[in-house]
Amino acid sequence: MKYFACLLSTALLTGCVHGENVERLQAGMDRDQVRTLMGPPDGSTHSPGKDCAYYTVLKDFWSRTPWSMSDRYYVCFTDGRVETYGRADQPASAQMTAR
Repeated sequence: MKYFACLLSTALLTGCVHGENVERLQAGMDRDQVRTLMGPPDGSTHSPGKDCAYYTVLKDFWSRTPWSMSDRYYVCFTDGRVETYGRADQPASAQMTAR
């Protein structure tokens, strides 16, 4: 029970996002829309013309294991709008992009 309580408090303190919010992301959203949906990012990277924000997303109950309760996701912006987003550990061919 202590282990579960520790994991729960860690998840609450780090500001994890629930998977349902990731499913609502769409290409073309602006930064404010993403921040409203996902909250503040855990971290970000910047390069000329492109910024990426990183989020910790809690897995649904059935996908969790004691050593893997969350996944890392990214949202990349070009000119202030979402261009690409997806799981940070997926290969480039499986990532979601604007069309």
